[in-house]
Amino acid sequence: MDPHAFIAEVYRRMAARHAAQQPRLGWRGIESDPMVVSSAHQYSPYLPSDRSAAILDLGFGNGAFLAACLKLGYTNLSGADFSIGNKDHIRNWAPDRISLFEINGDIGEFLSDRKERFDFIHLSHVIEHVPKYSLFWVVDSLYWSLKVGGSLLVRTPNMEGPCALSSFYVTMSHEYGFAASNLISLLDMCGFDDVRLLNFRPHARTMKQRLGDFLRWPFLQASRWRHRLFGENVGGELGDEIIMIASRGTWPPYFDRRYR
Repeated sequence: MDPHAFIAEVYRRMAARHAAQQPRLGWRGIESDPMVVSSAHQYSPYLPSDRSAAILDLGFGNGAFLAACLKLGYTNLSGADFSIGNKDHIRNWAPDRISLFEINGDIGEFLSDRKERFDFIHLSHVIEHVPKYSLFWVVDSLYWSLKVGGSLLVRTPNMEGPCALSSFYVTMSHEYGFAASNLISLLDMCGFDDVRLLNFRPHARTMKQRLGDFLRWPFLQASRWRHRLFGENVGGELGDEIIMIASRGTWPPYFDRRYR
């Protein structure tokens, strides 16, 4: 079975089996959601200053990022995902500002006819689902579909984090794992400039979150010493997630079907 078809089938079956359990919140129910409020605060410094900029969320899930962009006043939003039949309520939050698209094959195919279409692409916990030997195909397509000066923001589980095996094996559809070093290398090889790590913090920390920080602190310190003595950690990121942003410059795109 083609690896891309396998990933699509995993999500088709998950959507079919659990569609009835998925909440379908209207805009009033989602705009005040703590995750959306926090996301709006976290993403705001990195999104385009132009509120009409073309923004794409690949693998938009429950729509939290799109909702955050709506809260921030963005008017040209697109979301693409597998099995979006049960997600029409997200479009209904703002039909004149949100367009939703089904990914029928893979991300590279979806973006192949969208050259220099977007100013910002959001890829949260998606890249780890791409088969290793298709990473050039997919990341090249991201570069291809960004306008010059546009930005890509990637979030993925951290394989140098404290629970890497759990993060990797938590779902059948994870195909590859990233540390900061190999993700930086991948983005650089695909032409991206100004690749840098970000560290998002919750907008308003609850007592429970502060207690969690306190309990995690000794484990993170032990991990830092272990990597300092024996490892090759890049960027000092040892938490459970890598967040990275990169920009498209003038380097010619490598996008080519031979890399599929």
